[in-house]
Amino acid sequence: MTGSEKVTLRIEDGKVKMLRVVGTMIQNSFELAESETDVIAVVLGKKITVAEKDQLDGIIFNTLLQEYATKHEIEPTEAELDAFVVKMEENEKQIQAEFEADRERLRRELQSDALSARDREEKESELEVAESMLATTRELEIMTEAMAEQMRPMKRQMARQFVRSWKINKALYDQYGGRVIFQQAGVEPLDAFREFLRAQEKNGAFQILDKQVEAGFWNYFTNDAMHTFYPEEEGAEFIRTPWWMMEHPPGE
Repeated sequence: MTGSEKVTLRIEDGKVKMLRVVGTMIQNSFELAESETDVIAVVLGKKITVAEKDQLDGIIFNTLLQEYATKHEIEPTEAELDAFVVKMEENEKQIQAEFEADRERLRRELQSDALSARDREEKESELEVAESMLATTRELEIMTEAMAEQMRPMKRQMARQFVRSWKINKALYDQYGGRVIFQQAGVEPLDAFREFLRAQEKNGAFQILDKQVEAGFWNYFTNDAMHTFYPEEEGAEFIRTPWWMMEHPPGE
């Protein structure tokens, strides 16, 4: 091969490499442009894509709540965590005692000859459930005792999540007020949630770009028909008192 041929090959190789680079840049540009069209919302600078549409409410709301907690230094105290763990352990023992009482009551009632066939069948079914629950709780108790050291930080982490969530809700209620609704996971200051979100949107903390999903996002916070509201004084008491410290938590 002559020297001129080698130079020509080097030039050709350089052109191929350049074309590859340019092609990659063009492809990346198309992919970026395509991904930009998939963005349906932005929260605190984080883009939310159409693939996350079903999680839109949770992503926006939880991101803003965490930011609010950080900004206002909302964190559980060690005493609050201790109280939560102790109360949960007391509740576990109480539930077991109730199942034991049900089991003994049903055993006594099943000794009666006056029971109809239907009543006997129902009580036998109830007894089976009670005994099954007792066996399960006993198994869990044995596992917990055997793994006490491993379970302790898990209980602490669970306590932190519940206590922190309650403190955030209370802080929002104290700031915005409004009505309180029943939820299985604990009461919620619905009006305060809505006013908080409106303020955050106005300040540019989040923006919903796809108007087709906007109504769905706001539905939970604006559709009264979805919720059960507490009277004003009762709602205020439930929000300001940790549910795990109540003798009869909301919903019981």
